[in-house]
Amino acid sequence: MKEEPAAQLALFERHTTNYQSNVFTLSRQEFTELEKRIVILLVNQLGNMAAKSRIQPDRNLLFSIPYSELTKNHHSQVTEAAEGLSKKRISYKDEAKGEYIFVTPFPFVKSRYENGRRYIEIKVLADVVPHFAALGKRFTKYELDIMWSLSSIYAMRVFEIVSMHYHIQKNNFRFQVDELRYILNCPDTYRYNDFVKYVLEVTQRELKQKANIFLDWQPAAKIGKRVTELEFSIKTEKQLANDNVKADETYLASLPPNERVILGYQVMAKYQLKSWQKDHIITDPNLLDTLFRLHSEFENQRRPEVKNKNKYLAKSLGLDKLKEPKKSLTTTSYEPQISFVPPAAEKRLGGDAHSISSLIPHIISKK
Repeated sequence: MKEEPAAQLALFERHTTNYQSNVFTLSRQEFTELEKRIVILLVNQLGNMAAKSRIQPDRNLLFSIPYSELTKNHHSQVTEAAEGLSKKRISYKDEAKGEYIFVTPFPFVKSRYENGRRYIEIKVLADVVPHFAALGKRFTKYELDIMWSLSSIYAMRVFEIVSMHYHIQKNNFRFQVDELRYILNCPDTYRYNDFVKYVLEVTQRELKQKANIFLDWQPAAKIGKRVTELEFSIKTEKQLANDNVKADETYLASLPPNERVILGYQVMAKYQLKSWQKDHIITDPNLLDTLFRLHSEFENQRRPEVKNKNKYLAKSLGLDKLKEPKKSLTTTSYEPQISFVPPAAEKRLGGDAHSISSLIPHIISKK
């Protein structure tokens, strides 16, 4: 009988980025939250080995993951998760091609105690390795720290799927509802409303709070009243800010001159500008455009590096090179007296990222 070659040993080294095959990303996984964390660390090792071409062909891989990477003192929970991991399957189906794969990927899991540290030792069989590490031209890439911050197993899985699309700059994608429920290992008892409430909305909140990713969806297909397909869109905080700035530019371009003047004075009131400086800005359309653009960028956190907005604004508008004109006995500075500033406008100017166009309906009367 041919003796099995010794497994390729891999020393644990925590990497900042995870790489995994898209087949694994789109597989149905039966892991609990803690079991998934063990797998995430294993993928962290395996994927980086694959990315650096350090995997020997047709060899089993042996990984040692320190308990300390998973817990400070709840060793019994980690041991229980390691035991459960040895029994869990991953499965992948391609209905269009009629292909399917069912794998119990980690049948060999044990604990090891060495030099005062406890480890989980996991063997990955050679024929299983490609399901995780066949990166090819397209693969899933994500930051480990972001994944580690997520607490819901559904948020972890959707983050993988979002990362798979985001990595190839595909910010919109579709899924059949039944297919996505299968991939996410949702209970069969979940109705569509349960799926939205306990899976999608929980994931949406976590990705927004912990990853600055804004996930949204809408029905893309129905059979009668039943939603059968969803279209997802993903944007980062930076992309949303860019969209808001562009929306502001489009709206401002549509305003007649008198309304731009009124809005200009409203915006300038938020900065430390003297009356003659305001008059100088308001009479120059280019300066007024610059004022609106900078204000929109400030409000949408497009310029987080700017600490002193008043100083930056003055320099950008060339006000730092101007001297106050001598006062005339016959002329006075005029500034529109506007006494109706709405709460919505104050919220906008207080720092919330909204379109600048929300100011206008409350500043001027509708014609």
